[in-house]
Amino acid sequence: MQKALDYREMLKRKAEAELGKAVSEETKIKDTLELVARERVQTIQYADTLNDLSSLAKMNQYLLALDSKKEMLLEQLAEAKLVTEQKRKLMQEALNKVRALEKLRDSQQAEWKKQMQKAEAKEVDDIINSRYR
Repeated sequence: MQKALDYREMLKRKAEAELGKAVSEETKIKDTLELVARERVQTIQYADTLNDLSSLAKMNQYLLALDSKKEMLLEQLAEAKLVTEQKRKLMQEALNKVRALEKLRDSQQAEWKKQMQKAEAKEVDDIINSRYR
């Protein structure tokens, strides 16, 4: 029983680590999106100071590239959220299996303890009864 519980604990720790990696990846993408948004705001503010038409055209192209990068990151974020949710479910399943085994172990220990107490009580009764015969 303990070996099975140890194995399930190991699987649970592995699932927790995988979930951590997925959440980390999701956070990394969100941080990159935030940087792109800041860069876009700064570029627009800088473009407002320009009077040169060719510079404005370059800024416009840069903004289009930032928008394209943002769309790509949003797609990656959607995929990362799906992966995170999948890893979260796997972790929850592993946790449930560990809890089930712990509950089974505890109930078996309680049953064993009860049987031992019955056996001890019977033995004490036998000793007491044999003395008074």
